[in-house]
Amino acid sequence: MPHFIRYIFFKVLFKKYGKNVMIDYKTFFRYMGGIQIGNNVSINRGCEFFTSANLGTIIDIQDNVTFSPNVKIYSAGHDYKYLDLPDTSGDVTINEYVWIGGNSVILQGVNIGAYSIVSASSIVTKDVPPYSIVAGIPAKIIKKRELNEL
Repeated sequence: MPHFIRYIFFKVLFKKYGKNVMIDYKTFFRYMGGIQIGNNVSINRGCEFFTSANLGTIIDIQDNVTFSPNVKIYSAGHDYKYLDLPDTSGDVTINEYVWIGGNSVILQGVNIGAYSIVSASSIVTKDVPPYSIVAGIPAKIIKKRELNEL
């Protein structure tokens, strides 16, 4: 579908849909009513976002966030301590001015602090403090992000 038609659907189906949002083709959203997208967000091709319909979790993407290709966010999962694998969940928050590198995975209950960077192919299992650059499996802080003034 052309972008202007997709915009109408997105505005209705997402919990929140900001201004100047770019969602590339071949992006998947499960239970769009549990996803909030702020202003100036760019979601590249192949990204996937999974919320839970019955557990009420939210994926909150704040303003000026950039997703490289093939990022996955899971706000729901299963408790491995039980054979019947009951559902678990936790809200995921991506704060303002965050850049998520390609092929990264963000797991349930994670809060990524403002101005942080998640390096490509990282798996984020714990909260990321603001102004951090994280990398690895599981992702760990490798240094602080320093910003230059324009």
